[in-house]
Amino acid sequence: MKTVVLSSLERTTPEFCPENAKIDGVEGFRNEAISFQISYKGQSDRALIVRVKSDVDVKMYDELFVPVYHTRTLGDARIPKPGIFPDILSPRQLNPETYTMTSPWHHVNVPIGDNQFYAYCDCWKSLWFTVNENQKTLDAGEYTVTVEFLDAHKDEERVHEETVRVKILDEKLPTQKLMYTNWLHCDCICDFHRVEMFSDEFFKVLEDYVRVAATHGMNMVLLPAFTPPLDTPVGKERMTAQLVKVTYARGKYNFDFSLMKRYIDVCKRAGATYFEHSHLFSQWGATAAPKIVATVKGKEKQIFGWDTVASGEEYSAFLKAYLTEVKKFLAEEKLSKRVLFHVSDEPADFMLPTYLKALDVIKDELEGYMTGDALSHYEVYEKSSVKYPIVATHMIDPFKGCKDLWAYYTGEQTAEGMSNRLLGTPPEWNRMIGVQMYSYRIKGFLHWAYNFYYGVLSHGLIDPRVDVCGFGPLSAGAGNMVYPTNDGSVVPSMRQKVFFEGINDQRALDLLEKKKGREFCDKLIEKYFGEMSFTKATKNPTELLNFRHEVNEEILK
Repeated sequence: MKTVVLSSLERTTPEFCPENAKIDGVEGFRNEAISFQISYKGQSDRALIVRVKSDVDVKMYDELFVPVYHTRTLGDARIPKPGIFPDILSPRQLNPETYTMTSPWHHVNVPIGDNQFYAYCDCWKSLWFTVNENQKTLDAGEYTVTVEFLDAHKDEERVHEETVRVKILDEKLPTQKLMYTNWLHCDCICDFHRVEMFSDEFFKVLEDYVRVAATHGMNMVLLPAFTPPLDTPVGKERMTAQLVKVTYARGKYNFDFSLMKRYIDVCKRAGATYFEHSHLFSQWGATAAPKIVATVKGKEKQIFGWDTVASGEEYSAFLKAYLTEVKKFLAEEKLSKRVLFHVSDEPADFMLPTYLKALDVIKDELEGYMTGDALSHYEVYEKSSVKYPIVATHMIDPFKGCKDLWAYYTGEQTAEGMSNRLLGTPPEWNRMIGVQMYSYRIKGFLHWAYNFYYGVLSHGLIDPRVDVCGFGPLSAGAGNMVYPTNDGSVVPSMRQKVFFEGINDQRALDLLEKKKGREFCDKLIEKYFGEMSFTKATKNPTELLNFRHEVNEEILK
């Protein structure tokens, strides 16, 4: 067999392994998740059993391929052409049980469950390892992870072995300050996993989705108080996802928050600490109300939607009644300072009149609360009372220096050198987001799709394991950061782990700033990358890894 140990920033395809990028060890702080890969290829085809010996906590994943039909190469040699790319991380046991199967054709030790591996003579495959995935506080020191490849047909005879050094540095990353969310779509969970909205089965699946997210730095979850008015054609509707039970009688609205509390409790148990309230007005201009259902005279019916004027008297009265009560609920849950309210998603400059009218309805009610929307035009921010501008990275420069600035990805950040998490993006460009967010003093990060399994404007159900390009021409991977399984669970992606490494780079820079000052950090960034911007990608994985190593060294000094 041939094996190569690689950093998390390399990518092996069936026909190519970057063998010249091999490493012999990795490093990180005491409470940091640290990842590496082992790529392998057989001299002949053989069934394998993989066993791992380690004196440190480690998790192993099988890297599974997804088909990528387009990558927007733009003439850059670092962006691969269409093909099959590794991205799905399917968990595997470190030391699986086996049983012996004997037949006229075989005598083989077969691993129980999804723990069988095959080495092929004409295909590179890879395993992903994450040390300290749950970010516990380890003792500083040198550790090893030894990976044995055993021949399943020869009574587990050892074919090959790799030992990787893991250096745990004697320092701890500071608590993550970045607020980070990817929109979690409840209807996609229901449609893909075939569970009823907000049923017991739904909440089991939800908890798994949030736990995987929280493990990788996502600390904020979209709260569907009312069905989120996102990616919905005008006049159409998505599956009802409404946590707040509304009753209308004798000219008054009553609100039941018990289901919302259950949702929040499940998310908190899985690791979430912040929430974002679903948008109070329709997308792209705030011209209408979201879909809202209520019980009227004992029957449930839709009371607001596309035919409701956003700033009209009836909906304004509803919102004021609702916001009064939801603020009381959030205070009881000690979440008043931990919920971000949205008005309308992506209002353009020509939509400013209707957007400002919608803001007038609620701005007094939300005084003192976090409010933020995805914006692309500085004029909208300048003339509104939204406190947190959430700006697409390719349009963010006019906003640089704004207090409480957020960044977000749309999936259209495909120009040469731009960081993104598309499958066609080199992994080091993905991780570069951490240095960029530090340089721009980014307070939060948002992406519209954690688990969006539909096509454009929510038409058609897509399985991202076989159609990761299903959302549209620019979006190989824009619609999902995780992959659903057939048993009601979810598994992470390589892109998700690399992005989290970027967040940890930002945390490391925060720690270095505390020790040596902002100017020192800015000069160190300039030394490696020049003047920083969101269009400034690192030249190669080694440059970014060397930068982080020097950050670590300066912190330890």
